[in-house]
Amino acid sequence: MPRPTQAAPSPERPGQTSWWRLLAVVIAWYLLWSLTPGLTGSGIGSLVTTDPALSVLVETLVALGLVVVIAATHRRDNRVLFAPGRSRWVHVLPLVLAATVPFRYALELPALLYMLWMTVSVFWQDYLTFGLLQRYLAERLPSWAVIAASAGMFWSGHALLLEHFSPAHPVASLAILALGVVLAALRVRLRTLHVLLALHLSFYFVFVG
Repeated sequence: MPRPTQAAPSPERPGQTSWWRLLAVVIAWYLLWSLTPGLTGSGIGSLVTTDPALSVLVETLVALGLVVVIAATHRRDNRVLFAPGRSRWVHVLPLVLAATVPFRYALELPALLYMLWMTVSVFWQDYLTFGLLQRYLAERLPSWAVIAASAGMFWSGHALLLEHFSPAHPVASLAILALGVVLAALRVRLRTLHVLLALHLSFYFVFVG
């Protein structure tokens, strides 16, 4: 007896994102991405103060407040993105590295502010892009297209706002695109954000000099 064919996805089916809603999600992502703390020197922090450290702190706290609200409205997604499992133990890596940062730190901002900034910024970038955005994209696109779209948006978010990641600088531009592909593919493969967050944050805790 032949197996019944699966019905084609329908925008009206509960949990299915329509193309118009997906477009709205993409626009919202770009708007939120522009609020990534410390991304540019002309962020919202510059409207409050000319002090670089205070500006970064303002933008970090704004992003933290926004991401808490966004996470509170996406609890169903969070159960998948932060599902318990052995991969949670990978968070030990950035915690260990964080303990060593004050002894190796050689940047201008205070070390504690840098660690807070990077922690919020990495969570903000990965949760919005490889977490929620990919979840919405996956309701309309196959896995390979989800990886391509989210990696492309991750790249464009850097290339459009940071000149040194633009196509005029091909090495850096290709590097950030490759990072996007790796992170997007890891999320599709692992389903959770644990490994992505830990590896991404560890990078910033290693290179502090």
